[in-house]
Parts: sequence; C-alpha cells; structure tokens
Amino acid sequence: GNPDVIMSRMDYVIICQVIERLNEIDMRDDELSFLLGKPNNYVFSFIIKPSDKNRFNEDQLDLLPFFLQCPFSKIIVNATKPGNVQLYHTKAIDEDGYKGFSHIIYSEKGEGTRIIWKKKNAPKGSTRKTNKSLLELLKFWIEQGYFDQQVTGLEIFKRLKSESAIGFRVSDIEKCLKILCGSRQPLLQKNSIDGVLRYCKSES
Repeated sequence: GNPDVIMSRMDYVIICQVIERLNEIDMRDDELSFLLGKPNNYVFSFIIKPSDKNRFNEDQLDLLPFFLQCPFSKIIVNATKPGNVQLYHTKAIDEDGYKGFSHIIYSEKGEGTRIIWKKKNAPKGSTRKTNKSLLELLKFWIEQGYFDQQVTGLEIFKRLKSESAIGFRVSDIEKCLKILCGSRQPLLQKNSIDGVLRYCKSES
C-alpha cells in the first residue's frame, strides 16, 4: 500500500529528537510552543500530524538548542540520510491518559518498526497553582515600563533567567501572563505580530 505521509527525513528526525529531548529535560511541548511565541498546541500539532507543512522553520531551528539546553548536533543529526521518509499505518492515539501518534517505518529490507509518540494528558481539574512571586515580579515590570513595548515570551524568559532568583517552569510564565491579560481590568494584552505572540501594556 501507499504511505500515509511522505516527509523530509531531516524534518522527521528533528521531530524525533525534539520529543526525546523534551522528555530528557522534563519540558512539555506546550512550554516549547510558548518559547517559540506560538499557541499551546503548536508543537504538538507537528507530533500528532507530521507533514511537510508541519515543521520547524529555520529561525525556530536556530533557537531550539537554547530552549532544549543541548548542542545543535543533538537536534540536527549529521548522519541523517537525505531524501524522504515514508510513514505507514499512521493513527492518532487517544487512550487512558495519553494522546499521541503512532506509525510504522519500513527499513530497506522491508522490516517494519512501529513508532509511538505520546504524551500524558494533564489530569482533569489540575490547574497548577499560580507562581505568586513570579506574578508579582511581572506586575512590577509592568509598573517599571518593561511592557511599554511589545515583548515576546522568549524575551521574558531570558530576562527572568538572567535577573531573577525565582524558581519557575516555563508554564508558570504563561499562566501568569494569562492572568495579566485575562482579568476584567487586564494589565497586559497579547498580540500576534509576524506570527509570534507578543505582550504589552493594556491600552485600557
């Protein structure tokens, strides 16, 4: 039969490497999406539906080693053969507590290997506690004028890393920004500019 998906082998390998590295450093795909300035399900959409359209672009590839705390060679594997890879028997997985994507790849000898990419669903009703000290710091930055211009999630992440001793996960930043953008009198607003989400002081 014909393959369900034909895509560049390099793009495919990059997705495999990113998934592996996310697991190694305990980062979630939605956290990587946030750092790339994209909606939560952005990276996961590559995983659940890999194709020639769903791929990291050059600018994003340049950032991945920084986000994933690894050398470039860990993501773009030099020994990757050129050409395409064919995925057979692809299907979305949605089972006890997991979502993901399963497919089969055949070797030149015709041996099939089933590959399963999956991630745990967040437990129902599990809203993570708000990181209060982070929220207060962001409010302070608003008062100081840091958000008078458009700022990306990445810029906020870098500034926190370099200036603050607060412990946080990437998802904590996103949650705090959601609160600051979402209240009845929002302090911040979120805009997509050139395909990247940016945050600035609310004009209300």
